[in-house]
Amino acid sequence: MPATREDVRAVLASMLLAKTAVATFAIAPFLVGGYIDHLGLSAAAAGRALSFEIFGLAVANASAFFWIHKLACRRWAIRLLLLIAATNLLCIAAPGIAVLLLLRGAIGLFEGALLALGFGLLGVTRRPNRNFGCYFALSLSIGAINVRILPLFLETAGVAGLFVNLSLYAVLALLFSVWVPGDTIASCGDRAGVRQPPKGQPPKGQPQKALTIAAIPLALLIVANYVYFVGQGGVWSFLERLGLQYAIDLGGIASALSLSLFAGVAGAALAGWLDLRLGRAFPLLAAVSLAAVSIGILFTAPGYAAFAIAACLFNFGNNFGHPYVLGFAAEIDASSRLTVLCGALHTAGQASGPILAGFIVTAADYSNVLWLGWLAFGAALILFLPLIVSLRTHRG
Repeated sequence: MPATREDVRAVLASMLLAKTAVATFAIAPFLVGGYIDHLGLSAAAAGRALSFEIFGLAVANASAFFWIHKLACRRWAIRLLLLIAATNLLCIAAPGIAVLLLLRGAIGLFEGALLALGFGLLGVTRRPNRNFGCYFALSLSIGAINVRILPLFLETAGVAGLFVNLSLYAVLALLFSVWVPGDTIASCGDRAGVRQPPKGQPPKGQPQKALTIAAIPLALLIVANYVYFVGQGGVWSFLERLGLQYAIDLGGIASALSLSLFAGVAGAALAGWLDLRLGRAFPLLAAVSLAAVSIGILFTAPGYAAFAIAACLFNFGNNFGHPYVLGFAAEIDASSRLTVLCGALHTAGQASGPILAGFIVTAADYSNVLWLGWLAFGAALILFLPLIVSLRTHRG
């Protein structure tokens, strides 16, 4: 059944909800830099401020399992967007770091609930795979464009400009919120006709077939997913600081990170196109290798061109490899519970990374952040290997 005009509008509105929820991730390097330069925070305190928000997002997103099906979508979307916009503006007048941390943590909770709502709505559309793919492309593209203009906000209003920037995402999503369905997600799914099991899957009430796998490789997959994103979150959060350390101006850093987000779009698109043509093991190993190579380039104190190439390889590898991590989880557990857990650990890893990176920075030298990334990616690679062997053995 073809999508109606109203369906397309609802999909676009749902994408904007989800994008608003994760807007902080794209500008994380500039938030950390703004906390240090404009609020006088240490690198460790700046990392904690960012992590506090991301942990709040992870907690609220995970708790959505219990309440997401009960909410009237449009009403709660509007409430959450207003809360995000208002609380971001309140951060401008925060009297101290303690209050700022509380406000950023509250925003993280609102963002986590909004992300659950946006993803829930996309998940019950007629073509969820296509719509999720479009969402990731749209999200990264908007983030890339926004990162390029962030220096304007920073130079005009300091870190307050970044809070205004984040509130504008919520304002934009509010303009499209009239297209968000007014019913609960369950009702939207019934109306879209996606409650029937897809062709080839057992009817409701019958057990899903899951891939039998040893407990140790399965546990290593879970740990590897967390460790990988500790490295990803730690390095990404301090890339702006590294660029300044290498004497690259703020405009050049913004251009490089903007390009890297477009490279992320290409990485995700390539993963979608390749699918399982090369299996999952080879693309995953290639993705981790690209991340390691990008850090090797950054270790050389590069100029602008090499810094931009390293940033592009970093985001290309991350967005190329992530679908295969989730693919492993989906293949192992057909109930999707492991996939949800991996998503939660992904966010938890991105929240832990800035804290660890902030603690190991010495004075104005951010090179230790690169060691954190290299160690995390290397550890993730080692942890993935038993899983790859176990899957190959199972298939025989």
